[in-house]
Amino acid sequence: MSATCPDTRQTEHPPARALTAPVSRLDLARDTEGALPADLAPVPHTAPGTARGVRIGTYNLLTGGIDKDDEEQRRLGQNGFLASLGLDVLVVQELRRWEEHGWWRLWALAEATGMVPLPPVLSARGGGNHLAMLYRPQTVRVAEWDTDACRGVFHHGLGRAIVYFKGDSRPWTILATHLSFLGGEERLAEARWLTGYGDSYESNGQRVLLPGDLNTIGARDPEPEWSKIPANLRSRHCLLTAEGGFGATDRRAIQLLEAAGFADPYDLLSTTPARTAGFWSEEELLPHRSDFVLANRLAAPYVRGVTTHDTDITRSLSDHLPVVVTLSVPAAADGGGR
Repeated sequence: MSATCPDTRQTEHPPARALTAPVSRLDLARDTEGALPADLAPVPHTAPGTARGVRIGTYNLLTGGIDKDDEEQRRLGQNGFLASLGLDVLVVQELRRWEEHGWWRLWALAEATGMVPLPPVLSARGGGNHLAMLYRPQTVRVAEWDTDACRGVFHHGLGRAIVYFKGDSRPWTILATHLSFLGGEERLAEARWLTGYGDSYESNGQRVLLPGDLNTIGARDPEPEWSKIPANLRSRHCLLTAEGGFGATDRRAIQLLEAAGFADPYDLLSTTPARTAGFWSEEELLPHRSDFVLANRLAAPYVRGVTTHDTDITRSLSDHLPVVVTLSVPAAADGGGR
């Protein structure tokens, strides 16, 4: 249990009223048709030595894959792409309008990927930008799931799962989130709720993963040239100087998480980070990172690979790129096998 979040986790899966509506087989078939042809399989940016292991992914879908004219080709393409990854755990953000008609779009994603959706994390103040976690039942057992782990404090939300991976007898904690886009002060306040998960707590050797759109660059990423984007958008990213102008990137949230024990897989693997955003909007054409799967001190030794899927295909599907971290579970130190 975290030092900062109350112990209000739910045992078993909570009632999923919004997830019980039947899904049209026509809808599911329509989504399955969104699968990418084999000859279009993307070539990802992958850290050396990535093995199969356990794969944990995060992906911001940009308004749920739905465009202003109600066109959903992006969503169909996203479903097909995610199906090609063979993930064990997937966290998706910006599920705008997905609550419609019993969350049928979430069920369609589950059908396309062969995964099971947990009840969604409802965005507290984020304009319907909900998030969700899905898992592969053949490799993952979910013991606990809390859809509101910090009681409405986050702009979007925080889900907390206790899971067991196949072949590993000890639990893992997965914190599914989407930090505030408003600015560094808001993200720093949200990060304070997560610091208790950075290391052991009350003799509990918790292994914790933090997948999500954290809306910040990495603690040691090169400084972007924020002056290239309009001033009215820089407040999301930059500190305010004593003179009242925009200064360097506000990294306080990611720095706090790192100081508390969380690590960036790119740092763990001594690999140059890849951009995950800054390629979509004409006003914000500035490559930078925003999406992470962080590992706490006790989870870090299990990290074996990190992949940012940066291809023509993924750049056409969302304003964020999918990030996947591969774990070797259980590690040799556990004396177990997979």
